[in-house]
Amino acid sequence: MTEESSRDRIFKAVKERIKEMDEKERIQLITNAIGDRRTKDLVDIIARIESEDGWSTTLEYLRKSKHQKYFSPLTIGQGKRNLEELKYREMIFELLSCKGLEPVTAETTDLLKLLDDEASLIDASRNLQSEIEQLVIEQIETGDTLFFDFPEYTSVSKKITTLLDQVRNDNLSSISLKQAKDSINVEPLWYSEYGRLAMMALGIKGLVVNSDTLDHILSIMQIPNSIKSNITALSKQTSKESWTRPTNPVYRKLHASFIHHDIDELSLLASRHSILLLNTLLDEAISAYDKSPSTDGYRKILNCINAHISVREIESVITLEKSSEMKNKRIATMAILALGTFYHESSTTVLVKLLCTNKNKATDDTLVKAIENIYKKCPEAEYVILNMLDSDCKNHGKLLRTYRRLAKEKPSYY
Repeated sequence: MTEESSRDRIFKAVKERIKEMDEKERIQLITNAIGDRRTKDLVDIIARIESEDGWSTTLEYLRKSKHQKYFSPLTIGQGKRNLEELKYREMIFELLSCKGLEPVTAETTDLLKLLDDEASLIDASRNLQSEIEQLVIEQIETGDTLFFDFPEYTSVSKKITTLLDQVRNDNLSSISLKQAKDSINVEPLWYSEYGRLAMMALGIKGLVVNSDTLDHILSIMQIPNSIKSNITALSKQTSKESWTRPTNPVYRKLHASFIHHDIDELSLLASRHSILLLNTLLDEAISAYDKSPSTDGYRKILNCINAHISVREIESVITLEKSSEMKNKRIATMAILALGTFYHESSTTVLVKLLCTNKNKATDDTLVKAIENIYKKCPEAEYVILNMLDSDCKNHGKLLRTYRRLAKEKPSYY
């Protein structure tokens, strides 16, 4: 069975299921897809509802889903949890072909109201992008460039990407830092996009560093040497007037969470922008635990893993894969269970490969549980398993028995 035919089968199944659902169930269906960050499934669901009931009804369901709860993975607590604010915004923007434009100051609900008179998702996406782009240009021109992050193949206008690069470089050229002995206030760097990314990658916390750390920050910032020279001049500090950014209050909250390493807040917001810092903090927590195991150290690892699960960005899979291969079974088990909440073929591939090479029975059971969890919501999982069964899998019998059992259950996926 090919990946394409697997999804075609699901399209037909979901169309029939949606016909039988009432409004409450459809809204919950949308909410669950957003909460799990299942982008392809959300597109499928919206397309089917639109074909059945029209764009106006579909838009109303999208609005209502913002205030719903979705089923949380067992690893972060049973029951339901509120749909995270920035995850909702990011998924809606991606659905409407506006990925990367989320930091615009307009609220999500206000933007959706602009789409009431549109005829379809395609028309709504085209007109919303045009509307948002003008707002984004005005925002960038004020110097607010934080968090605008466009995919490699973006439909965003060349005017925006060119303006963004220009203003970011201009902002860096005007930065100067204040030094007292060997303490340097890097607050201005936190308010430049290149500086923010560099400090998150290094796990910098707070506003003050020493000169060696500053050199390290500047060494990984992808900026011209002429700008680096200006930054290291260390004259009087940049005016705080420019540090009221981002102008979007929710992204300002996100930015503060990065500076202070507030993992609880990062989990509540669940923005994809958190992944870089969460990767760094998880690596640091595991390294510290290896050197000196403690209950507090293990708790920090769990907090980082749970934050990855809250955000549910596919980029977390690489980090969790590394943790799942650790000799420390307590950490590896949690990473495996976490991977089982990422409903994507990449996480399935990681888990199935682990099952095929694993020699520990207890870990086998955890891997099967994680694979089963993905299989219920990811049609591509079947394709991955079948491919692995055709390869040199040392745990072939276990994988085959798992597949046969799962195939009989006929999951509804959505």
